[in-house]
Amino acid sequence: MAKKSFKRNGQEYQPPYQFWRECDFWADECVSRGMTFMQRHLYRALLQAAFYCSTRPYLPINDDELWKLADAGDRDNWVKNKDAILVKFQETEVKGVKVFSHRRLLRDWIKLIEGSEKQSKRRKGKQSKKAKSTDDEEPLDNVGDSDVEADENEL
Repeated sequence: MAKKSFKRNGQEYQPPYQFWRECDFWADECVSRGMTFMQRHLYRALLQAAFYCSTRPYLPINDDELWKLADAGDRDNWVKNKDAILVKFQETEVKGVKVFSHRRLLRDWIKLIEGSEKQSKRRKGKQSKKAKSTDDEEPLDNVGDSDVEADENEL
């Protein structure tokens, strides 16, 4: 089995879940007091989409992609609301491509990668222990259905 590399912006890694602390989301006054319900929805959708889109853990800069990732319904809704949302992101360049970055997203992405690597090392350790212990033992005979006795009255 080929070893996966986490060094290429994590593109081969797709997280099984996403960290989400609702308190962090609402603690930001810009979100809780400065955004409308629609802007909060679009912002939340972008934060969640950043973990699974093609530029993960970053977001593309292109409005044609962003309105879809933000679940805006249509491009016009995105254009009306994007200024209040994009203040939460920083434009950066990764491998020659301009993308939007978000501090909390990057923190959570690093935690996910570290957790995944830790679990992978644990699994590899268990597999090597299991391989060593089974190499020394004799294989057990297969037990057929006719060899199993059951008292159907006890059921």
